[in-house]
Amino acid sequence: MDWDLCKTFVAVADTGSFTAAARRLHTSHPTVSRKIAALEAQLGTRLLARAADGLALTADGRTLREHAEAMAAAALRAETAVAAGGHKARGIVKLSIGATLASHWLMPRLPAFLRAHDHVQLEIITHPFPASVRRREADVVLRPFDSGEENLVGRKIGRLGTGFYASRDYAAGRSLPERRGEWKEHSVVGFADQASNAQLARWSDVVTRQARVVMRCSSQGDMLAAVRAGIGISALSCFVAESYPDLVRVAPQKLASVADLWLLAHPDLVELPAVRAVVDFVAECARADRARLRG
Repeated sequence: MDWDLCKTFVAVADTGSFTAAARRLHTSHPTVSRKIAALEAQLGTRLLARAADGLALTADGRTLREHAEAMAAAALRAETAVAAGGHKARGIVKLSIGATLASHWLMPRLPAFLRAHDHVQLEIITHPFPASVRRREADVVLRPFDSGEENLVGRKIGRLGTGFYASRDYAAGRSLPERRGEWKEHSVVGFADQASNAQLARWSDVVTRQARVVMRCSSQGDMLAAVRAGIGISALSCFVAESYPDLVRVAPQKLASVADLWLLAHPDLVELPAVRAVVDFVAECARADRARLRG
């Protein structure tokens, strides 16, 4: 059986569509469709059927998926065994990381890593976040929860802190709040997406409950832009806000620390020289920046 066809089939089975599978495999929709048709012709059976929410596996498709995933695991172990025999880090490593951490924290540190590991090509994956290691969407993930059901290996490497910030223009000529009653004289930019930021949103609303909410935003980038524009005070990740000299910390005793940083990798990949190099680099960056990340 052609392993390339099986690999395409597994991608379609995981994602539920030819388009999503094509994105994962870095190929085109017609190519995925053609390979699935070739596999079905080779086996003489239908593996996929149209469903209301995409493609569904037939009974034969479910059976093949079990065997194809076993083949994928065996291929991964073989790849690891061969690559681990080399001493030089080389190859592509896919790192799944939140967009804010990627742009404001990790990206400025990457030139030094890439100079030291000129045979490693990094793929920074911020969407979808977090990517699945089990489905080979990523090799390494940095995320705010542990291995869950994916049985990954790794550890907690830090904790993220959130504080209140205002622009220097906003702060000019006025007294910034320190105590509960002093917030009523101020404008606040709050969280619009209460579900995905539930703990931070509740904390922000409680601390600033006497202030006037003038805007709510669903992304940290928009909240940062609003604060820098002088619209009001907002809760921001400390490592982001501290990068901007035009911002000042408000009520520094008010600090929320609700998100851990877990650095995790596939157990069959973690000892590959390239993957180990990325894991060690990210962990060292977090160790060096522990106080900054914590706020």
